[in-house]
Amino acid sequence: MAKLRIMTADEFQTYLQQGMRSYAAEKVKAEKISLSKATTLAQNEYQTLLPNGLETEKNYFYMVEEDVQVKGYIWLAAYRGNDEIAFVYDINIYPDFQNQGLGTQTLELATEKMKQYGYKYLRLHVFGHNKRAIHVYEKLGLHATDIVMEKEI
Repeated sequence: MAKLRIMTADEFQTYLQQGMRSYAAEKVKAEKISLSKATTLAQNEYQTLLPNGLETEKNYFYMVEEDVQVKGYIWLAAYRGNDEIAFVYDINIYPDFQNQGLGTQTLELATEKMKQYGYKYLRLHVFGHNKRAIHVYEKLGLHATDIVMEKEI
């Protein structure tokens, strides 16, 4: 069974680099922009969201562990200062551990933690091309609240 462990300062520094790279790569796919531009956007967004890094108020960083082995991470925070909505800013199960139910377990555990902190809703963003994640989120009871659609012209 998976568990969530608070991320250490060293793990946070590693996460920050991985998280920004991953977010930039997703922006390239979703918004059809250059990697350079996407990287700059990612750095700016992370700086805005985390002005005090790991110590930024109402941000929660966890490592996903199972059998004493780190298998991923999750970052949640109060959504735009709203203390009723916990927002999943990032969730990642490492490739070797995917398709084993860990993403589902991680979100279930995170939901319970956020309930304990007094949040009433869990919200997240998912890129439209990430069909596997969308399927998992829908299975867990999340539903679309806002959809942006596009076509090439």
